[in-house]
Amino acid sequence: MKNFRDKMLEVRPEIAEREAEFPDKIDLAMELRALRDAADLSPEQVATLSELSLEDVQTCESLTGEMPEPDLVAAYRSAINKHSSLQT
Repeated sequence: MKNFRDKMLEVRPEIAEREAEFPDKIDLAMELRALRDAADLSPEQVATLSELSLEDVQTCESLTGEMPEPDLVAAYRSAINKHSSLQT
């Protein structure tokens, strides 16, 4: 079974080229996207649950650019965790 990263590279091979330039950002973005996908949530749902703007959620999931502020990442993860705990 392919992991999320392998699936993304299959669909978007240019990501491999970007990894050299933004390795930490890409790792974080893929981790957060994998969490969101596992929770079966849309970006809009994460924004609502986390009380972040959709733009903030997109910044967290972006493969390029600056690293998001730690409080944004914490709010994103918290929303996923809350949602997941309610589903069990």
